[in-house]
Amino acid sequence: MADNTDEEHLDNPINNQSENPPDEITPAADAETINPNKETENMEVHHHAHNPAEPHHKKNWKSYFWEFLMLFLAVFCGFLAEYQLEHKIERDRELVYMKNMLEDLKKDTSSINVAVNGNRFFVAGIDTLLNLLSNSQNDTMYQRRLFITSLVNTYYYMPIQFSELTMSQLKYSGNFRLIRKHNVANALLQYEQGVNACKTNYDLLPNYFHIYESTNKELFNMTLARKAFKLIEQDFNYVFLPLSEIEKSVDKGKYLDKNDLTLFSKYYDDVLYYQTTLNNVINITAKQKSSADSLIQLIRSEYKLKE
Repeated sequence: MADNTDEEHLDNPINNQSENPPDEITPAADAETINPNKETENMEVHHHAHNPAEPHHKKNWKSYFWEFLMLFLAVFCGFLAEYQLEHKIERDRELVYMKNMLEDLKKDTSSINVAVNGNRFFVAGIDTLLNLLSNSQNDTMYQRRLFITSLVNTYYYMPIQFSELTMSQLKYSGNFRLIRKHNVANALLQYEQGVNACKTNYDLLPNYFHIYESTNKELFNMTLARKAFKLIEQDFNYVFLPLSEIEKSVDKGKYLDKNDLTLFSKYYDDVLYYQTTLNNVINITAKQKSSADSLIQLIRSEYKLKE
């Protein structure tokens, strides 16, 4: 019986396996799922860890030197560009100031010419007045001529107004430093000194003017000059007309309020002091005209400016 059983097992080996199957066989795909880290582990074998603190290659001192040099050159070139731009802006401003200064000087020379010529006219007329005062006469014709000569030549003097706008801008805005040509800068300062000297002498004129004006009113009957004064007030150039024309505006009458030799002498002295001061003003103003002409030529020459 036992033998038969063994024979059955031997005769049906396949059936025997089917009846008693081993543990469940895992498919290949499932095997891969069960072991997911296997491929990752294989990849990690070829991965090299990188330390951030450790450079790929070590820099030598030459590399640092060239980096520093390039940075330095970039900053230096930027500085040069900015410096050149600022330099150009200042040169342009300097040129503008010099052009404006030329315009001011032209105005000054024109004003000086008018003032000097007008005051010289008055000085010549005052010479005639002094001659008349030193040879007093009692006739009416002499008194009329004395009256008209005094009226015209002692009415006032020719003032002057200097153009100082550009010079003031240069000084008070701190831009005088823009004048890089020392000879021009020195000439500008010297010209300004001349302007101040002219002003100082002009400031003396009103003092002597009012002194002789007071004596004039005491000596002459000024009511006869009313028409002439109105014409002069309308146009100051009226005083430069010939005496024969001005005489038409002077009424006839008693020309002297006081026919006093002592008063004549005082008036002579007062007019003489005034004339002397006016002469000084003329001389120093004429000198300023020469300074203006020289400065104009210097600026044009140094800055290549055409007339």
